[in-house]
Amino acid sequence: MSEITGAMLPWQWAEESSESKHGDGVSRPRPGSRTREYRVMVYPRNARPVTWITQAESKRHAIRYAEARWPGAEVEVV
Repeated sequence: MSEITGAMLPWQWAEESSESKHGDGVSRPRPGSRTREYRVMVYPRNARPVTWITQAESKRHAIRYAEARWPGAEVEVV
């Protein structure tokens, strides 16, 4: 079997991946925050829609966390 090194995986092809921001309070709640589960539809540019289930303090926070992970994507809470 041949081994492939240095190959890019499909989720690394998108340019947006280098622009995403991650961390407590940016792409997820801070530890100890009161949260509930939200179902978010993310519509990235040039990609298929994603249903993302996350914990957040409010709908506004859930949208903000999705926008930090997928910059430039359309986002809605369902």
